[in-house]
Parts: sequence; structure tokens; C-alpha cells
Amino acid sequence: MVMKKKIKVTKALIAVSFLIGIIALVTPVIAYGANGILIIGKGDDMDLAETTNFIIAKIDFDKDGGIPRAHVIFHSKICDESGEKVYAMKGMLKDGLLLTTDHYFYCPIFNVWFINVWWVMGEGMVKTTDTDFEVFFRNSLPITMPNTEGKYVSAPILMFLSLTAEYCLEDPGTYPPGTYPPVFIMPEGGWILAAVIWEVETPIGPMELPVGPISYLTKYVEY
Repeated sequence: MVMKKKIKVTKALIAVSFLIGIIALVTPVIAYGANGILIIGKGDDMDLAETTNFIIAKIDFDKDGGIPRAHVIFHSKICDESGEKVYAMKGMLKDGLLLTTDHYFYCPIFNVWFINVWWVMGEGMVKTTDTDFEVFFRNSLPITMPNTEGKYVSAPILMFLSLTAEYCLEDPGTYPPGTYPPVFIMPEGGWILAAVIWEVETPIGPMELPVGPISYLTKYVEY
């Protein structure tokens, strides 16, 4: 049965902050245009073996001071050892809201708090291969990947974007607003995550989690 999930942004934030997982990292050179930027990420997924990803995100800045809008397209393909495709996910988001550019969260894999993360949310569309495919999610627990029976369905889409891969070893929430503990930068550079918020089966029962590709930042276009 196709599942359609619509949840509040706060609920998505809790799930992401708790189980964000391994992030693919490289060093990009990022520039800001007068009206926005175009970000492209592609390559191997650092979390799931034999998985290749493609993410493209366009962020438009309103010159009149309105809330910036984001348009996201992503594609993730998982192959077996022979190279044959066994699972794929495609998603798209039009006019998602750029909620903040200074979000922070704890990453249990790196044991750090990533800061100055761009956070986008909106209602989009997602389509997956019609199969109940199991993976080890974010190096944390086994899950069954979303299954839309090969059809596009409406679902909440999330994007996290770190242009600089800045992080702290202490919880920034324990410091006064506008201040941070000592800040470090991952030498590999920035990263991008695009995900659908989906109720997936786990050994401890159904959980709503952000499931989707995490990729290198490989290109930007200023415009």
C-alpha cells in the first residue's frame, strides 16, 4: 500500500537531529549571486554501499526581502555487486522554504554539532522502485526503504546544505544566543542532503525518518 505522509516541520527536525548519520564531504568553492545560487552534488553515497546519488538545488533570494525559495531534484540508485539496479528513489520539491541558514544539530556518527546548516522544507513528490528493500540506515539501524509502488506520491521533502562543513565539539545550545563554542571545519568540505520524510519499518517499530541521498558538493553556479 502506498503511504502518504504529511507531518509538521518540528517533527521532521526531531527525526533529523536524532538520526542524521554519515555525511559525504568534499571541498566546494561557493559563491553567492545577487538573486540566488545553483548547487549540484553527485557521486557515491558515503552511507549506503553501491549507491550513486544526484542532487541539484536552486535557491532563489527575493530581492524585496521575502522568504527564499528552494527547488530541489534528487535521484538515488542502489546496485548489487554485479552492477544491476535493485532500488531507486526520485524526488522533487518546488518552492520549498529556506527556513534558516544557521540551523545546528548533533551528528552521532562524527560526534560533533554541525552549525550554519541551511534548512529547507516543503511538500514535494517522490517515486521509488516497487520493492521492499532493506538497508542499514545512517549507520544506526536496519530499515525498509520507502516503497511507492513505482508511482509519484506527495510527501514532505527536506534538504540540509552545509557550505563550509563547520562544526563544534560542544553543544552550541549551552552558549548565549549569537555565540558559539570553538568552531572547526571538516577538511573534506561541504555536503548536501535531500530526503523524504517517511514512515519506515524498523526492528523497534515504525519510525518517521528522513530517507534520501547524501552527496558531495561538486559544482555551483552563480547567477
